[in-house]
Order: sequence, then C-alpha cells, then structure tokens
Amino acid sequence: MELLVDTRERDASVRATSRSVGGQLDMSFDVRAEDLGTVRDIVAAHLCWWRIDNGTAHRMLTVVNELLTNVLQHTPANDDGCRMASLLLQKVPDGVTAVVSDQDPCPPVYTSPDSLAEEGRGLMLLRALADDTSVSVTPAGKDVWVFIGTPEATEHF
Repeated sequence: MELLVDTRERDASVRATSRSVGGQLDMSFDVRAEDLGTVRDIVAAHLCWWRIDNGTAHRMLTVVNELLTNVLQHTPANDDGCRMASLLLQKVPDGVTAVVSDQDPCPPVYTSPDSLAEEGRGLMLLRALADDTSVSVTPAGKDVWVFIGTPEATEHF
C-alpha cells in the first residue's frame, strides 16, 4: 500500500493510532485544534482512494471536522489534559458513514442561535449536510453517527 498522507513534517508527540482495511478507516487520537488539518487530510485521502465523488467527500469532510471541533469545544479534558476521540469512517454500498466517539456521556444539545451568533450552529450544519444522524450514549461516553449517501453507488460489495 502506498503512503496516503505524508505526516513526517507534523508533530510527532501526538498520541494516535489508525488502521485502514477494506473500505474502513479506524483512528483513535488526542483531539487538538492544530491536528484537525491532519485528520482532514487522512479522511480526504481515504475518500479519494475509495472513489467517493467530490460532493459527498466535501460534505463528509465538513461533518467530520464539525464533530471533532465539538469534541474540542464541548467535552471535558481527561486527567492528562487530553480529549481522546475515535473516528470510524466506512464506505458502504450507498454512501459513507462516520462515527465519532468521545469520553463525554452528555449528548449534543440542539439550540436555535441568534441570527448574528458565531456559535451554536453545529447540529444545524450536521442535519443539513448528513442524510441521517444518530447519537448513542455508551458506557465509555457517546457515539455520534452520520450517514451521507452517494449520488450513485460507485461500487457494489
């Protein structure tokens, strides 16, 4: 397998693991604002590798970025000062799914922000971009799941 994203120039102190097998990317990492670009690069490379159309890929990149930003903004740090999360991205016959798991059991809260507010639109954005969403509280925290369908399935399993 060829190198999808060159991360040699990036900070080597990041705690992260990833695995990519057969249309599935599984990552666990410390969520840090300065690393969101690296995560987007990795997700974009996999979506391209799986031949996901540009529109679906752009929607998924925006959703994943929003979900990880929510981890940064709304989940408490653990004893080490870190906000651990995992991302499971999977190609399915009619689209792409993503699950972001974090250690905070509090589900996201939908708000109606003031028209001039600069925050509070995350769930509105998620609902606008994803074809389906779900939140599950787990013993370890919560999972936020999204599905984005492709205009036409590019490959059937």
